[in-house]
Amino acid sequence: MALTGLHSAPCIPLACGHRLRSRSLPLQMLHASRTRVYSRSRRLHVVQAAASGFSSDDPYKVLGLREGADSESVQRQYNKLKREKKGDESAISAIENAHSSLMMRNLTMRMQGGVSVAKDIKYADKAQYLPWRPRLFRADNKVLLYSGIAQALLTAWALLLSVTAGTQPVIASAVVGGVGNVYKINQIFPPSSSSTASEEEKRKGLRNILRGCLLAFLATFAGCFLFFTLPDLVASKINKQLPYWFYANEKVLLCVGTTLCNLLMTAFFR
Repeated sequence: MALTGLHSAPCIPLACGHRLRSRSLPLQMLHASRTRVYSRSRRLHVVQAAASGFSSDDPYKVLGLREGADSESVQRQYNKLKREKKGDESAISAIENAHSSLMMRNLTMRMQGGVSVAKDIKYADKAQYLPWRPRLFRADNKVLLYSGIAQALLTAWALLLSVTAGTQPVIASAVVGGVGNVYKINQIFPPSSSSTASEEEKRKGLRNILRGCLLAFLATFAGCFLFFTLPDLVASKINKQLPYWFYANEKVLLCVGTTLCNLLMTAFFR
């Protein structure tokens, strides 16, 4: 009996302890499993919230575009806003999300046949005549304002000081037009100043400068030709004599034509 008691006394707590541990172990595992599931679901919720935090905003409003703007307008506005918001991480993040959202939307619609592709893109593999020709593009209000003021001052210079001004306003108008063109083209195709940029990206700035100067040259030539050379040529072909004031104010006419054509070129072409 004593031996039996000795054996039965420790066995009962051992068995009870075993039973208690066997019951508490599943409870602990269940609690840990619930904790992991909760943590995983919480992380997933945070990730989804971060990824869709922008989705509640209209990407067109974020980029300042009208509804249904084409891909070229989206890309142009995206580059412009990134330059303006440089250093503002939250704004840059919203701009990146809006740009990605619209580009993916346009890509999906294009694959479904819901978006028409511009000829320049559709036939990009085919040669184009005069690839450097001016193309329609309206400058922003700031470029329009500054260009208009500068060209108006040059016109006033030629009109009020025609005796001493000579052809200097014509040259100044070409320079102002070239600067405005380069500034506008850099907004559309921003050059890269990064040390890791490719050679193609580094040459983009030089191409922008050359194109801006070319546009200014074409505008200056058009202004001189349309306002003085062409009327004189037509008059000589039909044996007509133009009024005396036309020849007396040759430099003024050249300046007015140059300033007007350079302003139009900067405002509406790229």
